[in-house]
Amino acid sequence: MKKVIFSAAAFGMVAVSGMALAPTSAEAIPAFARQTGAACLSCHFQTFPALKAFGRAFKRNSFTDVGDEALVEDDNLSIPAVLNATVVIRGDYTNSKFSGVNAGNLLLAQTISGLPANATALNANTSVASWNIPSETPILIAGRLGANTGAFVEFANGGTNGGGATTGPAASQGGVMSVGNWQLLNSWDVGDFKVGLGAHNSSFGGSAVFETSNVFGQHSGKLGGGNLSAIQNIGFANATLGVGAWVGNDMGDIQLALIAPSGAQGTNVGGKLAKLVRGHLFLDAGGWDTMIGFGFVTGTAGKPATTPGGVGEFKADLKFVDFQAQGEVGDMSIGVYADYAIAKDKTNGVAGVANMYNVGAATGDKTTGYSARVEVKPLENVGVGIGIGSLKNTHQVGNPDKASSFQVAAFYEVYQNLELNLIYNSTKYTPSVGTSWKKNDTILEFEGLL
Repeated sequence: MKKVIFSAAAFGMVAVSGMALAPTSAEAIPAFARQTGAACLSCHFQTFPALKAFGRAFKRNSFTDVGDEALVEDDNLSIPAVLNATVVIRGDYTNSKFSGVNAGNLLLAQTISGLPANATALNANTSVASWNIPSETPILIAGRLGANTGAFVEFANGGTNGGGATTGPAASQGGVMSVGNWQLLNSWDVGDFKVGLGAHNSSFGGSAVFETSNVFGQHSGKLGGGNLSAIQNIGFANATLGVGAWVGNDMGDIQLALIAPSGAQGTNVGGKLAKLVRGHLFLDAGGWDTMIGFGFVTGTAGKPATTPGGVGEFKADLKFVDFQAQGEVGDMSIGVYADYAIAKDKTNGVAGVANMYNVGAATGDKTTGYSARVEVKPLENVGVGIGIGSLKNTHQVGNPDKASSFQVAAFYEVYQNLELNLIYNSTKYTPSVGTSWKKNDTILEFEGLL
């Protein structure tokens, strides 16, 4: 992973690519439906992969719940009689329009935050359109490993251009099938609580050991909600390894984890990982399923380049809060989501030390951001959403870099496992030096899950 110390131009590209083009990820998969015998929308709010209370309980149970599906059981053995798998096929048409862009204020040749390696500097008022059919065809295997243990594994590959995943551990793997995201959960009953241990290595975010919020990451929905999230754009846009413990029930949960970004893994991570604390409080507020969440990451992952196996340290100082409310007004379901995040520089100007999160290019920099969005499902198979996002990189000297994004989106469910999605995102970037520029993206996507 590239060291996350960005120039002003790089910050702008991260803001745009993160807020406008982050890939969607589906965990609401037919593999789980086959295992449980329950429809997709039994676990998911409005559409997958956003969770509601039943879905959170399924995750607390470590994906082990079964319905009528037969089990093979013996001493220390309890697995489904068939392997529950899902094949995903995605395709999209993307049109990106740039205005006010030139090589002086946008370094498009840099490969950051999923930007294609063959990108070139664009002239002002440029339009770039592409068909990606399929864009991805991953295979997902998920479900019960035993009475108390479950797993989710995504075998990722690229689309028609032969390219691999642009985020996550599968990045730069070309057209070769490889493990893109995986999670392993274990949980046990302790009184009225579930107590769990977990591990993950994925692009779902640093808190993916046990994450149940729909504001960002894995569960942020099919309307591109995670594209706007300050938590995701500042802190959790890159692949992360994590191991942790958690405890929770219907009222909430709290997680303690040790995490490391891709650049600090392997021989470089050793036994040194950053520390994450993540909590959710769930309330019934007037019939609305309401969540208040918080989290912070601190410490260092990786080893100095001067030590055996070390290639550099990654330091973290990230704090965030998030909120969601999901309910109904008449026959319409409505979801409201918001977050705020702040990351501060911890490098102290030391060579070979990088910030784990999007902070800036100089000692003492910090990045702050917020997002808010509303998603409405007025019909059984149609949903629409609108939202805003904002990022600001503040320097000790000079003006800040700013990026603001406005997004509208809609989805149409042909079936619960086949959707058409339309997303329009407009982002304005104002650099600390130079003139502002804009980028407008229109994405028409289909996704089917077999």
